[in-house]
Amino acid sequence: MIKAGRVFQFWPLIKLVRENAIILFYAWRHPQTPHYLKGILAAVVVYLLSPIDIVPDYLPFVGIADDAALFTGAMIYLTNLLPASVLTDSRRQSEKWRRRMPYIMGVIAVAAVAWIVIVVMVVRKLIQ
Repeated sequence: MIKAGRVFQFWPLIKLVRENAIILFYAWRHPQTPHYLKGILAAVVVYLLSPIDIVPDYLPFVGIADDAALFTGAMIYLTNLLPASVLTDSRRQSEKWRRRMPYIMGVIAVAAVAWIVIVVMVVRKLIQ
């Protein structure tokens, strides 16, 4: 992570999180994944979606930073704990998803722009 005088690079971290998230999704569905790993993964997801946090999310930056750190750390830890056969199968399956990712992100971007346009139009109608 330290390169060319930078202490923190944002995009490599995002890429690492995206790749590990896809691998863990396929590992969750794999029959040879140990149950305790599935339990830890479920606990992390429940914690992230839960309104009860160690540091409340309404605190600026700090509330979301603890969730991001927990999520990133848990994903790297769980990916390293996966058995070798499950990890290779999950990586192979995730390659298909990574090839489709640019198209999916394009569709999400178009949908987001359309949603914003609709919201702006509705708000303008309500104001007038």
